[in-house]
Amino acid sequence: MTTFYSAALHTRFISFFAVLLFMLPLAEPMHARQNQDLMQRRAQQVNPVQTPSFDMSGVAGSFYFLDQFGINLGMSRMSGDAIDPATYRVGPGDLVTIVLTGNQSGTFRGLHVNPQGMVTLPNVGSVLVNNMLIEEAQAAVNELVRRSFRDTQATFTIERPRQITVHIAGDVPNPGSYFMPAHTRLDQAVLPAFFEREQDGEEGSASASPAAPSSSRISTRPQPDASRVNVRNPAELPNLSRDFILNGRFAFRNIEIRRAGGDTVHGDLVSYTVGGLLTGNPELKHGDVVLVRKKQEFAPQVSVSGSVVSPFTAEFRADDTIESLIAIAGGFTFDADTEAVQVHRFTMNGMQRIEVRDPAGFPLLPNDRIVVGFDADRRSNFSARVEGEANLPGVFPIERGVTTAADLLELAGGLSPKANAGAARLTRNRASWERLPDELNPFAYNADRIRRASDQLVEGFEYLEFEDRLGQNFVFIDLSDPEQLATVKIYENDVLHIPRDQQSVFVFGQVMNSGFYTFTEGTSVQEYIRRAGGFALASDPDRVFVIKAGSNAWMRPSETTLQSGDLIFVDRQPFESLDMVRENDFRRRELRNRNIQLVLSGLATITSVITAYVAITR
Repeated sequence: MTTFYSAALHTRFISFFAVLLFMLPLAEPMHARQNQDLMQRRAQQVNPVQTPSFDMSGVAGSFYFLDQFGINLGMSRMSGDAIDPATYRVGPGDLVTIVLTGNQSGTFRGLHVNPQGMVTLPNVGSVLVNNMLIEEAQAAVNELVRRSFRDTQATFTIERPRQITVHIAGDVPNPGSYFMPAHTRLDQAVLPAFFEREQDGEEGSASASPAAPSSSRISTRPQPDASRVNVRNPAELPNLSRDFILNGRFAFRNIEIRRAGGDTVHGDLVSYTVGGLLTGNPELKHGDVVLVRKKQEFAPQVSVSGSVVSPFTAEFRADDTIESLIAIAGGFTFDADTEAVQVHRFTMNGMQRIEVRDPAGFPLLPNDRIVVGFDADRRSNFSARVEGEANLPGVFPIERGVTTAADLLELAGGLSPKANAGAARLTRNRASWERLPDELNPFAYNADRIRRASDQLVEGFEYLEFEDRLGQNFVFIDLSDPEQLATVKIYENDVLHIPRDQQSVFVFGQVMNSGFYTFTEGTSVQEYIRRAGGFALASDPDRVFVIKAGSNAWMRPSETTLQSGDLIFVDRQPFESLDMVRENDFRRRELRNRNIQLVLSGLATITSVITAYVAITR
């Protein structure tokens, strides 16, 4: 019995030991995973950044590493936009990602480039990447990886660019130090220095970053300094406008950038804003000092005008050339005469006009004005449109100011059988005309300018402006008049509208039945009024008008011949209200009674005189 129990106890002990040996390999990964979870939770208590978990334990020869400290350090500042791998240079503070492929695969995320310019790969080593282009840094990392792993390639990418400090100084409203991404260009760097900022209800310091926390805000208080721009949200900072760059009071063509190493470069935001030249808008480096000065009142200027894409006037620079300034202006236009470049220069003998044959070798002086002429033969892309009842309506090429209405009508194939020639309209686009000085342009006048020499009342000036608005784009034309067609000139964007002849006359006003009535040759105006039911009760038969189609001229029936498309208008009696009508009738009766009394008084007087005469003579 004792032997049996001993054997059973021995068997149970062996079974328990075997189970323990079997569970031990499973418990070690569980314990390791619990320790890893505990470390992650502790890290998250210090670093609130939430990162996705990647389980790569099931892939043979693969590993994944995430630098939580580096991620937290990079997230504490603003990240910028996409970088240019061809120009971006790696430096201290960058967060990088290195991916290994080949014989050994793995991912290193959030690696921080330390202040010495080195990046460290866990269990691999460190490599110097400072001031290297991305391709150069990738080659250096590959060299390091090949020392540890065979047939393995590394891919080097920037996960988050570093932040640099740039000092904006000079005459800007808010000078100071600003944090910004390493690849920030000059225009975005100086932008926050022109904005009025407040922090927690009080005006913030001038060194406030454009990526301020949500607690900071932009001041909306009106500022006496016109250079300050007020917006509500720091994320809504607009770009510096072209008008602000060209017409503001700052010398944006001569921005001085002092490098930390002692070098000095210059920025030209005019060349960038007007001409899109990136050379005038360089990328800034850590420690750069940017000086923006005000324009001097009598500082020399230079201008480019004429047949260039974007004419401009800006301050003069000593390195300006005709070619560089034309490049800033966007180059020549299609109709430019490149051999007709002139420089207008003021000298002691007066204004001098210089014909420039070799722009490359021509030296510019302060206050020179560059004017590019045009080739008249290239300005042939003018057109006018014919719509409505033409045999071939459409858009036709014209010679501005030379093509006549008769020529245009001929290009359109003439009038269709259904056209109403007397009701045509020619609409002119005044914006297409060449600009003339006001004193030479009969269509350009200002009522205020002639007010002092006129006896007009306010209503008169209002009426003058009203008439100008009605007729400014309208040219009267009668397509049935060959003489007029030969004299009316056509300009670009003119529109000739030829209406359809509806063979009708419109009768309206104080008639019983207003509307359209079939036109019959030789029918009188009175007949059309009769067809419309005759005069209404409030009509004035003495005020009947014919409004001509096309010209809209008001004429008496006896002064014109009624044509298809004309309008017949019957005016009403000049009574504004029923009270006025009653008052008018009362005054008429009162005047009649007074006349009767006056006649009776006269008769009584005559009777008295006759009676007295008879009495005396007897």
